Amino acid sequence: MKKRLLILLIGIFVVVAACKKDDNKPDDNKSFIVGGDFSILRKMESAGGKYYWQGEENVGYEIFRANGYNYARFRLFNQPNMEGAVCNDLEYTIASAKQAKSFGFKILLDFHYSDTWADPAHQEKPCVWQTVTMPALADSVSAYTTYVLQRMNQAGVLPDMVQVGNEITNGMLWPEGKIYKDDGSEGWDSFITLLKAGIKAVKEMQERTIPVMVHIDQGANKEKTAYFFNHLVNQYHVKFDVIGLSYYPWWHGTLAELRDNLEFISQTYSQDIIIVETAYYANGFYPEPGESVLGYQPFPPTEQGQYDFLVALRKTVNGLEEVKGIFYWQPDGLNLPASDVHYLGRSLFSPEGEALTGISVFKEEI
Repeated sequence: MKKRLLILLIGIFVVVAACKKDDNKPDDNKSFIVGGDFSILRKMESAGGKYYWQGEENVGYEIFRANGYNYARFRLFNQPNMEGAVCNDLEYTIASAKQAKSFGFKILLDFHYSDTWADPAHQEKPCVWQTVTMPALADSVSAYTTYVLQRMNQAGVLPDMVQVGNEITNGMLWPEGKIYKDDGSEGWDSFITLLKAGIKAVKEMQERTIPVMVHIDQGANKEKTAYFFNHLVNQYHVKFDVIGLSYYPWWHGTLAELRDNLEFISQTYSQDIIIVETAYYANGFYPEPGESVLGYQPFPPTEQGQYDFLVALRKTVNGLEEVKGIFYWQPDGLNLPASDVHYLGRSLFSPEGEALTGISVFKEEI
């Protein structure tokens, strides 16, 4: 009897061990991450927005789930003015995450560490941190990150992945965390201190291990990608799990250049890769070439062109096992004056709320 019980216990242990998931990965190998940045979806709904799929009204999240989406990304501003799209304070974000989770989405939280947009050209400190300097600024990053994650955990929406900063190619929390100084020098030390403070706070969450993403733009620029991540990985030994890239063809380069960069990252670094921002125009508008806009238009800016771009993007990442997912930025935009959110023409819905054909690309066989 004891021998049979021992065999049974060993068998249970083996099954549990075999089924245990690596919690440090963003998702298991069976599911490619298909995400949307749904940071304004609640705002659209509160302004009276309606979403339609094949002519019938439905819940926005339900339409995305039916078309293969499984991850919801939400940006977080510290103390936004709540005007227009700058509405993502913690309470709004928690409510959004609860709604998304109720439809089966996993959550990617995008810390901007600012009261407004943070990107390569803007990394403004929150108002309450304006007079805070190093090293107290790093302590503020750590304490704020911990507070946010604890609040989200208490609400039952602890993120499944976290971005420490948004498009931090040029640093974060300027001027202390600005990499490229006005005098021509480079301030990597302070930037890395701030970045590590945020990462450490995420990693110290005791509930479970949360994968950390470091997000830059320049998805199709191998040289800039290498310069940034060589500093992080080889010089400063920053520990993180996912390399996040923005890829907008009019700003960042060709699909061939994107593929070249993805292959370089795959061969050079151990982190997984996610294209965490992309989009394409469907309303006839396309940015004119200029100082920061490239003269590259792979497809017409039409509904069909948007669909063809996403098909081409999927084909570009095919065969690269290290690329774990793609997120579409602001796929939920509608033309609603009451929302005070500008309709950019890159949404996966028409201005009136009818789903465009591009929304279905990720559930199709390519």
